[in-house]
Amino acid sequence: MLVNHEALWTLLEVSRAGTHAAAAARLGVTPSAVGQQLKALEGQLGLTLFERVGRRARLTTAGAVLVARLQEHLPAVEAAVEEARAEQTVVRGEVRLGGPAPFCRVWLRPRLPPLLAHYPELTLSVRFDVASVLVRRLLAGEVDLAVLSVPVEEVALESRAIAQEEFIAVAAPRYLGERGMPRTVADFSARRYIAFDEDLAMLSPWWRAAFGPRAPLPQGVVCHISNLDEMLALAEAGCGIAVLPDYLVEASLSAGQVLALTPERRRGSLRQPRATLWLAWRRAAAPTARLLAVRDWLLKAGPAVLQRPG
Repeated sequence: MLVNHEALWTLLEVSRAGTHAAAAARLGVTPSAVGQQLKALEGQLGLTLFERVGRRARLTTAGAVLVARLQEHLPAVEAAVEEARAEQTVVRGEVRLGGPAPFCRVWLRPRLPPLLAHYPELTLSVRFDVASVLVRRLLAGEVDLAVLSVPVEEVALESRAIAQEEFIAVAAPRYLGERGMPRTVADFSARRYIAFDEDLAMLSPWWRAAFGPRAPLPQGVVCHISNLDEMLALAEAGCGIAVLPDYLVEASLSAGQVLALTPERRRGSLRQPRATLWLAWRRAAAPTARLLAVRDWLLKAGPAVLQRPG
């Protein structure tokens, strides 16, 4: 049986106030509206809740039993409803974020302190991982929002571009001193490389931008390693050339631990290739206030271009 929740509260208020007029004043409605609600409630329940005694109405025995139970349980039900409603109105509780650690150091880290200060009842759980793992965790509901370095292709996910990063090729002065500074495609093809994974992420788009879409990719990959910080460390150690986001190598460049490599310009070539980063979430995720607040906070600045100063 479906019972009008508002009518139950009206019944409880009438029992407390003593008259329809007094209850109407407390509820902010007219006495006739109170009477209509109670008549509709009696029809729903199939019970007579009030009887006339002279010019006053008083609760029947059935009405008194119902009111006693409402006094016991209805406030708890109302509190539960308000608590559930707060999920979509109050920014409170945990939001789980994921993303690549190097990019998050630059992009996410400065955004978190003002976010947490603005929403004091918000808590964040942040984990770092590669895009393929983050997509799986996002689909499984293990994270609520994920920063991804690849376009989102899953129909169950929605995403928005948040930044663009530029790639730069670097190598240690010692490595270049032994083998010379490469300039041409032949020079670069003869060098050793540290690559992120088997599909040469970052290295491949940089190569295509520098030498054209038909130039064969380099074969001299001496290490595949799915960690940008470790790639930079190997480049600093003189193991070969690494193509990395420019914000990641900024400190190493400034310290002279690596040097930037600039191929000979060719007509129509790009100075540096860029990659887009995305903030993604599940389309079917419950629109809780905390999720929407964090998502909108991270999106509000619009896409950013992360470029190395100077």
